[in-house]
Amino acid sequence: MFKEQHTQLAPKLVRSAADSSWWLFCLAIVAFKFLLLGLDPLPKLYLGDSLSYLYTAISGWIPGQRSFVYGYVVRWTSLWTGSLTSLLILQVFLSIVIAIIVTWICQAIFDLPKTLCYLFGFLCSIDPLQLAWERYVMTETCSLFFYALVVQQSLVYLRSRRMVTLLVIQVLSVITISFRMSFLIVAQVNAVALPVIAFFAEPQPIKAAVGQRWRLQLLKRGAFWRHLAASAAMMFLLDQGYQHVNGFLSHREPARLYDTGCFLLAIWAPALQPQDAADPRLAAIIRHGSEFGLRDIALRDGQLFSPGFLVDRWRHAESDPRKSGKIAVRTAINAFYRDPATVIGLAAKTYFAFWFWSDHSIRKIAKFDLGNGTGLTDSERADLANWFHWAALPESRRQVRTMTTWYYEAASPYFFLVLLSPAVSLALLFIARNKAYALLLFAHTTVLLGSTFLLSLHPDTRFLHPLSFLTLLNFALAMKSLLHLRSIARHRETALTRLAAG
Repeated sequence: MFKEQHTQLAPKLVRSAADSSWWLFCLAIVAFKFLLLGLDPLPKLYLGDSLSYLYTAISGWIPGQRSFVYGYVVRWTSLWTGSLTSLLILQVFLSIVIAIIVTWICQAIFDLPKTLCYLFGFLCSIDPLQLAWERYVMTETCSLFFYALVVQQSLVYLRSRRMVTLLVIQVLSVITISFRMSFLIVAQVNAVALPVIAFFAEPQPIKAAVGQRWRLQLLKRGAFWRHLAASAAMMFLLDQGYQHVNGFLSHREPARLYDTGCFLLAIWAPALQPQDAADPRLAAIIRHGSEFGLRDIALRDGQLFSPGFLVDRWRHAESDPRKSGKIAVRTAINAFYRDPATVIGLAAKTYFAFWFWSDHSIRKIAKFDLGNGTGLTDSERADLANWFHWAALPESRRQVRTMTTWYYEAASPYFFLVLLSPAVSLALLFIARNKAYALLLFAHTTVLLGSTFLLSLHPDTRFLHPLSFLTLLNFALAMKSLLHLRSIARHRETALTRLAAG
């Protein structure tokens, strides 16, 4: 069986390489995406994330809240050219590859008809989330490129169960995390879940008793435990390596990010109680939370960034960043363990804000997200002009409206489909022929959506960016499942017709 699985992909790969329509499709996507870049070539900023990355590129400064890796990508692509256009070219190219990956998955993994494969690849290329954010000095496109490779290789592993593929997935996962920390939880879950799905989602004997004994036998298979141990260990070692590199460059203790504790305090602020605090000074601040609207879910941004609010007060009480961060993390975790329902309720309210807040329709949220960009100081404008020949309109705090930003706002109803993607992945567990693929997409979709809103300060359409990629794959697998069910129905109808005629 293993040899058969190991060679399953080969015929499809050979057919794709020899298929002229495949190469014409790839060429068409390249031409289309670069045509759109020519029509909308303006680099855009998202404050203050973009400035962090730009200053990392210029000075090597390591931000405490964001990826430092992307800053070096900006340095390698744009600093020597003196233009952010070269960064956009790279990001458009990566977006092209993402669309091709979707097409490849549909053809080589899901075995969809060629026309539908090309359709889903094209839909990926015009995804408003991708088109808009590949114009920004932001980590979205680079992180999604590596995440797309993680998903692709995970699907390949489910068919081949090769140890090398499993280890490559962990390398790609840590690179993804290094660009965008919001992928951390789904990457860690994938490291453990992938071997479990690969070994336990195999076709099993029909009889229930036999099936139970079959699963127990799997627990005795050395291959399963080797794969599980290797995957978890590789993820752990690479993650530790990344933390030490970050610590070395920052001249601080090893860590993924240095402001995680303050972020968690602000995100879960309405759930905090004095007994959660790991320090009596922080307990006193929480006790007087009514002075700065601690329970107001709409003020969580202020709790993190504004003077006189939660994080600012705590940093004044404890000036040692390392100590204050550790106490903040323990306090936030204590609140979650004490009352997980309230913390999860905050995530649910953030999710449902897209649906039910009349003053915050999804189009208004999208417009606000894209407009967060040109409130620059004179010094910041001078630095951008000097290093990247980038200029912003001095009289405006809003981004210049362009073709991609207009399209992002106009296509915002599509985001509701993305928000419903977990329901699609759940349905696939019942209708998909290949349960392993359905389980993988369900795990990624639900974990990514859950962690996104659990760690969000406010509703933000930008956070849906990787979920849109998974939405396309969910619908592609659903299409394959429906075609399979339709084929079965036709065969049954034909058989009944022949039986009646006979």
